[in-house]
Amino acid sequence: MIPVVVGSNPIGHPNFPAPQKWRAPQLDPQSTPSSLFAVVQEAALAQIAANRDGVLRSRDPEYLHQLRVGLRRLRSALRAFEDLLPKKQTKLRARRVRRVMREIGEARDWDVFVAWLEKEQAPREVVRAARRECARARAAARRSASRLKLKAIRPRNSGEPIAQFAGAVLEKLERKLRKQAGRMHWDDASERHALRIRVKRLRYASEFFGRASAALERLQDALGELNDVEVARRLLRRLSLPRQSLDQALEGRERRGLRALEKMKTSSLGQASGRRG
Repeated sequence: MIPVVVGSNPIGHPNFPAPQKWRAPQLDPQSTPSSLFAVVQEAALAQIAANRDGVLRSRDPEYLHQLRVGLRRLRSALRAFEDLLPKKQTKLRARRVRRVMREIGEARDWDVFVAWLEKEQAPREVVRAARRECARARAAARRSASRLKLKAIRPRNSGEPIAQFAGAVLEKLERKLRKQAGRMHWDDASERHALRIRVKRLRYASEFFGRASAALERLQDALGELNDVEVARRLLRRLSLPRQSLDQALEGRERRGLRALEKMKTSSLGQASGRRG
């Protein structure tokens, strides 16, 4: 995926904190599933709160990106620890997060798209039109972020050994991933997108339990690059401007992405299955 980095500080805030990335909590082997969820949730909420302030007070798109990552981590935590959480409250929380993420995701898509257009030295009228759409999407994302208020959810107490709990959660997520991968049409963009979501869920859950997988991260990145191609195509169509050279650039990018994916998909899924050993 294309990184978007803008180093400007917010106007009037020269010492404003930098965008906050995910800070993985230290895993205590003596943790219970309940105490682990509490620290994972706290880390996600801290990332969300810090970057929400950045979105509201800065034009740096990295705050928006890291806010989105924090929300994704929170959703993954709610899913991974769902057996410990009150169902009604968790369902309402997941619905609220999903609604905010739609607008934030739209703005992030435009940010990445504009960065790609500039890198490709696209025609000026295309870049100008994309920047206007990006500005509208970012304004909507700021409004959505301004209404975002999340409180911690208290899990029920569980004395189950953390290794046993983690094994059950990861096995369930991995089984779903392998089932989907086994029936994949790898040249189908919508199927790749669905698989990417499965990969992301397993990767985040693995990291919560101290079992990070570099193979899953590489596979997620490869699928993300191809997803960016499809998003760029969709946004180009929305602009309704001449785009032949850009379509050709995306075709080349897609071919390179598919070749990279072909090389890694078998090894990445295989390594992911062996990470619990």
